[in-house]
Amino acid sequence: PFAERAPRRSPGTISRRPSLQRSGLLWCIMASMATRSRSLSTPRPRPTPVNTETPAAKKRRAQGADDVLDPRCEELIASLASMPPVGRAQRFRLSDAVRHVALADGRRLEKVVINCGAPTLYSNVEDTEDVDTFRSLCRIVVGQQLAGAAAKTIWARFVTSLGGDASLITPEAVLASDMEALRSSAGLSNAKARSIFDLAAHYERGDLSDAVLLDPSLSAAELYAKLTAVKGIGPWSAHMYQMFGLLQPDIFPTGDLGVRNGIKEAFGLRGAGKNGALDEKRDKEKLEAAMAPFAPYRSLAAWYMWRCADTPSFLE
Repeated sequence: PFAERAPRRSPGTISRRPSLQRSGLLWCIMASMATRSRSLSTPRPRPTPVNTETPAAKKRRAQGADDVLDPRCEELIASLASMPPVGRAQRFRLSDAVRHVALADGRRLEKVVINCGAPTLYSNVEDTEDVDTFRSLCRIVVGQQLAGAAAKTIWARFVTSLGGDASLITPEAVLASDMEALRSSAGLSNAKARSIFDLAAHYERGDLSDAVLLDPSLSAAELYAKLTAVKGIGPWSAHMYQMFGLLQPDIFPTGDLGVRNGIKEAFGLRGAGKNGALDEKRDKEKLEAAMAPFAPYRSLAAWYMWRCADTPSFLE
């Protein structure tokens, strides 16, 4: 039968018998689909990960013990153990901070720590006692309400406007310049320009200085009060300076949208804002209650909240 010729058809006539060529093509397609379906339904074997967890620890984890971490988390913490203490006036070990955050609140953030890895919160700043507080505060003011890339661009223009070198950014240099010219060349808003000039005036009067802001006897509340006395430096700017300028370990920036979004994702909370967003003021008690178990390392917990919200932290 395979040697038979298909009967000739007149133009416009549709054959009721499919051609052998068409049948063969259909068979090939069906066979290919069947083979692909079998390959998709049968998963490829994967290498079994090495489990370093002891039987006793595994049993305690199965029983819900809150002080036993996943081996992957323990491995991460061990990799940080050799790091020197971080911080300025108040120094602490990053490995201790990560362990506390992973264990707190019934290991709520343990998987977040594993997935996000080692924190870079303290890797973008120089961990030295010799820090220029005025320059750090100027950068925070410049970065207010800006995304990371935009903040870096404006900061580079600001440095250029004052001589092209960050070391030239001093209270004296700011006060000696023309406010409008500096604002225009750097691309600052009027509010930010006025804030930087008021900050320089506080330094000139002696209300603020490196000695004042780096005084280890100064409490976080006292430091916050001194910073917010400057025009244009509100809660967010003060908290960013405490976290990134002084590397204080227990700062919770409730005014940061990324941190609040991360809390919503990690804790499954709904707030009073639009579409259930957590509001800085109306949901203050809810936010503080959620982060309370992570004290005295809420700065690190806030960094992981930035990661949950897939938002870069300040200076990143």
